[in-house]
Amino acid sequence: MESKLIMNKKIAICMATYNGEEFLKEQLDSILAQTNEDWMLFIRDDNSTDKSLTICKEYAEKFSDKIVLIRDSISCGSAEKNFLTIMDYLKNNHTERYSYYMFSDQDDYWHKNKIELSLSKMLSMEKKYSNKPLLVHTDLNVVDKYRNIISNSFFNYRKLNSSITELNRLLIQNNVTGCTMMWNLNLFEMVDTSVPVAMHDWWLTLIASCFGHIGFITQSTIDYRQHGGNVVGATKVNTISFIFYRLFINNNIKYTLCLAVEQAQSFLLEYGDNISNENYNIIYNFSKLKELNKLNKINLILKNKYLKQGLVQQIGELFFI
Repeated sequence: MESKLIMNKKIAICMATYNGEEFLKEQLDSILAQTNEDWMLFIRDDNSTDKSLTICKEYAEKFSDKIVLIRDSISCGSAEKNFLTIMDYLKNNHTERYSYYMFSDQDDYWHKNKIELSLSKMLSMEKKYSNKPLLVHTDLNVVDKYRNIISNSFFNYRKLNSSITELNRLLIQNNVTGCTMMWNLNLFEMVDTSVPVAMHDWWLTLIASCFGHIGFITQSTIDYRQHGGNVVGATKVNTISFIFYRLFINNNIKYTLCLAVEQAQSFLLEYGDNISNENYNIIYNFSKLKELNKLNKINLILKNKYLKQGLVQQIGELFFI
């Protein structure tokens, strides 16, 4: 990997790009316009076939004191692996660690005070919970490709509850959006980038829930753009079309349940020796879910409250388990 001498900043921002030329400049400009300037942006492009890499090069050259373009021969093939590869780069190419870390998608738009608000919340949590892995996340505006507001709250739009931070609930469904996250060095050091995970942000959320704390900012700090090409988008739940599609056509519920169970198994292998007895039992019981018959699965889910958020999601979970 190519690297260069950089000024040490407090915050490292990880941006994964792939064929995102349409909105990439606008996103980069929104990061450069942040009220907090104590950051470095690390961009890694995963072999884009459009002008994404050219745009990244231009910005890295123009703002060399703020932006590092990671160049390597690795082909990740997914945003999750791309983000983890950036984290691996930060672990192995810099002797000095950053204090805080953030993810950035290529097609969103950051509000000017996004970093400032996240850092303020993080610092207040660190006063209360010293030497713990901590994670902060925020609400989002859901917007169309032109940044017209669809909803000024992603959590309301998706019928999610930001106050849910318990491990048993987060094992089955993540309610933390990666592009709004900030996490501290204690959490960063716990991440083994070689471990296969379902979703990079989900994995960090589980670490924070199991070993530390999660904080939420009710204010929306980004415009979460919906344009048809999103890797993960914002779908409005509880509509008739959503219910019909999820319950009778789409296989997504079964698929995500399998991913969640496999992720729990990986989590036990990675952190089992350091987990409290209570949390170990929560994760262990969930990791055995696929081995049970349907009646016992439902009983285990209800007994341990491995429940998704929202009635429709819970019906789908119990129906397809």
